[in-house]
Amino acid sequence: MNRNAVTLQTCTTASETAAAIRSGVSTAEAEVREAKVRIAANEEQIGAWQHLNWELATRQARAIDRAGPQGALAGVPVGIKDIIDTFDQPSENGTEADRGRMADADATAVARLRAAGAVILGKTVTTECACGASRGTRNPHDLQRTPGGSSSGSAAAVAAGMVPLALGTQTAGSVIRPAAFCGVWAMIPSLGAVPCSGVLKLSETLDHVGAFANSPMDLALAVDAMSGDDGSDPYAMGQAPTRLVAALAGKLAPPRLAFLRGPTWGEMEPECAARYEQLADRLGAAPRDMGDEFADIVDAHQTVMFAEIGHNMWPLMVRAGPLLSGMMRGRLVKGRNIGADDYLYMRARIYAMRMKFADVMSDYDAAITAPTPGEAPLGLESTGSRLLTLAWTTLGVPAVNVPGMTGPHGLPLGVQVVGRRGDDASVLRAAAWLGQTLAGM
Repeated sequence: MNRNAVTLQTCTTASETAAAIRSGVSTAEAEVREAKVRIAANEEQIGAWQHLNWELATRQARAIDRAGPQGALAGVPVGIKDIIDTFDQPSENGTEADRGRMADADATAVARLRAAGAVILGKTVTTECACGASRGTRNPHDLQRTPGGSSSGSAAAVAAGMVPLALGTQTAGSVIRPAAFCGVWAMIPSLGAVPCSGVLKLSETLDHVGAFANSPMDLALAVDAMSGDDGSDPYAMGQAPTRLVAALAGKLAPPRLAFLRGPTWGEMEPECAARYEQLADRLGAAPRDMGDEFADIVDAHQTVMFAEIGHNMWPLMVRAGPLLSGMMRGRLVKGRNIGADDYLYMRARIYAMRMKFADVMSDYDAAITAPTPGEAPLGLESTGSRLLTLAWTTLGVPAVNVPGMTGPHGLPLGVQVVGRRGDDASVLRAAAWLGQTLAGM
């Protein structure tokens, strides 16, 4: 056992918890009490939570129990990343500039989780505005290492067994990377599948809402509950709710898998790269070259992301610049200095690459690749490289982290499963099959 690790708590899955509550074996109030015990066991060492209000959580749970638990997530305690608005708890965006901020309404994702019966337990730590300085959350598997970011608290809370489900967001690698470092399941659905209404806007071209959990079925429950057009987010316009729970209902057959090293594979640590190569060979995943059409995807992502962050968040700089970190101020200034010609050219390149990726995947159900260069790095100043997730975020495709591998120091390594935009069901089915396969290896 790693002496720098905490003792992970036992937490049933969201689907098991909801089933127990609906059947009367448990209650929402009892699940909140148990979550409080699990959080108390390790929160001081990990620092996953920005805000917890046990009186409020208990009131929510009692209301669910009185009404008779209903919904796919009946009584399930959920953590919400602190850039996602909640009307009844502070939404502080990971910055002193928004200390005590109360939103007027829930984000669409939160409102829909409540409608599905979930208890919104509290707000989890995010890095500064989800694009700035780290806020000190620790990896439960090694307290000297980062849990990743920017959805640091959500990943750590699920990994430590504090809650069975938590929300995050991803603009470059902020869901899949921390899930890989912390050894939990996570998913970002296709761009626009879950509306970003009520979420701090960084880059409308790239922002995704995602979820962390302990099983693929829990991811399906969460995404199904949150998905579909809400009449507010332009990227969600016309999107039908996903049907991922139904997709997992049948027997999982071996998918047609590609192995994509991707345009940033050169970032891989050699020993870890070899492990993915060996896995692909054992799975029979066909190596697939993405071609030169994607060679500038990093430049395209960085240009568009920073330009849109600079535009969307400049009012914060004007209002509270001295309260922001030097890193954050520097990124906002960088974004503001990107010219319109460069921005529009690179945004057009992103659209072209999104169209081209369908051809790359035409013969496959899904593809496997690495989510990170290796294990979680030592130290808390950095949340690790986002280059292994950046391409798939840019393409707007569904991505799932499948836990089950370990690196050279015995720490978690994830396997990232990606696929065609809009084909979230095939990607999650492939990920679920891979999870079963890894467990049997």
